[in-house]
Amino acid sequence: MAASGELEQVFVCQECQRALKIVERKGVKDSTLQALKTGELPTYLDESHKKKEGDAIKRLAESFVVLSESKVVKRPPENVVGNNTNFHAQVQALSKIFEVISDKCQVDCPLCDQCSIDLQRRLRDKIRDVEEECKSFQRCIDLLKKEDLAKQHNSEKEKEEEEREKLLSMEVRRQIEEIRKERQRMRKQTKQLEEDSKKLDECERLFWEEYQEYQLELAVLQDTQGALQQKIEITQQQLEQLKYTNVYDDAFYISSKGHFGCINGFKLGRTSSEPVGWDEINAALGQVVLLLSSIAKQVQYEFQTVILQPLGSYSRIADRKSSPEIFNELYNYSSSEFFIRQGTSSSSAGKRFNTALSLLLRAVKELGDYGSRIDSSFKLPKTISGDKIEGFSIQAVAAEGDWTKALKYLLLDLKALLAWCSQHSASGWKTR
Repeated sequence: MAASGELEQVFVCQECQRALKIVERKGVKDSTLQALKTGELPTYLDESHKKKEGDAIKRLAESFVVLSESKVVKRPPENVVGNNTNFHAQVQALSKIFEVISDKCQVDCPLCDQCSIDLQRRLRDKIRDVEEECKSFQRCIDLLKKEDLAKQHNSEKEKEEEEREKLLSMEVRRQIEEIRKERQRMRKQTKQLEEDSKKLDECERLFWEEYQEYQLELAVLQDTQGALQQKIEITQQQLEQLKYTNVYDDAFYISSKGHFGCINGFKLGRTSSEPVGWDEINAALGQVVLLLSSIAKQVQYEFQTVILQPLGSYSRIADRKSSPEIFNELYNYSSSEFFIRQGTSSSSAGKRFNTALSLLLRAVKELGDYGSRIDSSFKLPKTISGDKIEGFSIQAVAAEGDWTKALKYLLLDLKALLAWCSQHSASGWKTR
């Protein structure tokens, strides 16, 4: 009895740290509990005990109750020398069982009834959250599959349109060749009729009949020829329109949406009422760098003050004069809020980002000045001075509203450069 009383005070709940009492549930018979009560513990487990180890662990998890402090009674030791060995054997056996339970369940044991119930509730909540997350991932996968199918369908339509145009072109060439042969045949026939009219005066009536038939055929031929000529003119007009089509207008669509300027649907800037994500801003800046680089290549101009490196959402830019080997990142992936309304940036990455924005504005001004030199009618709609455009700073340390306006004005200047580049390509005049 003394060992049993001490055993009640050895083990506590690993969650709430309250004392546990080993009890036998009604209707549950377990040889391990009986051995612990009698003190007769086996030195090894045979195969049958190993197979039942899982069931014993589950039953032992339900064999503890919480004792209040008033019920925990410290009993005086009895037969200390005789029961010491039995007591330690019981403690070691239970400790080993609890270690097995902890390893299999990944939960510190033992636990009281209330803590076991709380643990089961948390595990059910966690399972429900994981199931919801799996459903969300499945919805995203289904959406991506639908987008791939739509792209494949558009590609097939374009191929069919190209094939239709090729067939139409071949048909037009075939008809032209037939008309040429028909005209040659008509010339021969007319010559033969003229010779017959001189030789055969008595056949004048027949000649006029044949001549009238010829005139009728000629009228039909002229009508046919006129229709074909009209088709040729329409095709020629379409060809001329395709020659003057500017692909940059479709590849880089610049528009505005409220307070924001947009390029290919990506917003530039942030406001307190609509905080645009940095992934979208980085993508828009990458499109700006690619557009600026493409315009420069189209007009055969090389920047003298900056070096552009268009890399999508990870584009970079360097100062060609001061430090051409140092590329400043034109993107921000900081997890914290980047803007500081007092006007400073606390990280070196933020300083490099602001430097890249200033260099980007300098590149736009340099290309605009070049356009004004070779075309006196061209001028940027928004004035650029240093790192400001129309008086608004391009650096991200400015107020969110001012920074958003500066980026919107930057897109307006790029749109003007794009229109000037289109005119330059259509007219075909050389750069000076």
